[in-house]
Amino acid sequence: MAEDTATTDRYDRHARLYDRLIGNRVYNRVMWGTHPADYAAFAAEAVAAGDGPLLDAGCGTAVFTAAVYATATRELVLVDRSGEMLRVAQQRMNGAPARFVQGDLLALPFAPGGFETVACHGVLHVLDDPWAGLAALADQVAPGGSLYASMLVSDRGGITPAYMRALHRRGEISTPRCEDDLVAAARELFGDRARVTRTGAMAWLRADAARVV
Repeated sequence: MAEDTATTDRYDRHARLYDRLIGNRVYNRVMWGTHPADYAAFAAEAVAAGDGPLLDAGCGTAVFTAAVYATATRELVLVDRSGEMLRVAQQRMNGAPARFVQGDLLALPFAPGGFETVACHGVLHVLDDPWAGLAALADQVAPGGSLYASMLVSDRGGITPAYMRALHRRGEISTPRCEDDLVAAARELFGDRARVTRTGAMAWLRADAARVV
């Protein structure tokens, strides 16, 4: 099911707050055991994975990706359900060539298999059904292309599990999943072409679509 309008409105209202919180080094280190540079490096890896069209599904405000995208030489399509987040992302890109599309990750307005690279940074854990989201992303990857997706998981100790449960109760994220859940879902779609690593509470999925023979 497509995500509801109330949730979209919340992201519209809090686009700037999202920037300040999600881009904060201390917040990322304490809550997730990560650093903003980790996110930028993963985005750069996705950009470097090919030279055909790249889809960023759930691009947010491009707080971690704008600098990477500004130097990209491939076609970029940035999608988010929040018009305000897209507006901020477009401002941050400062005229860098990219196409901005308002749309739902679960109902993307593109033909299947149209992107050599599909990226989804820190969105799956927000969806009520992250595995439906993962399947929708996989559907967009061209034969021989690749998927790069990051997702918060509950494996990290300390205060992270309790914080994730609190976010879930507030409706900010879905039911917390563990790294093994992501591995199982990814391998169901991509087989042994899916690889998952983890930094703190952030899991990084890299998967390759089968080539046409």
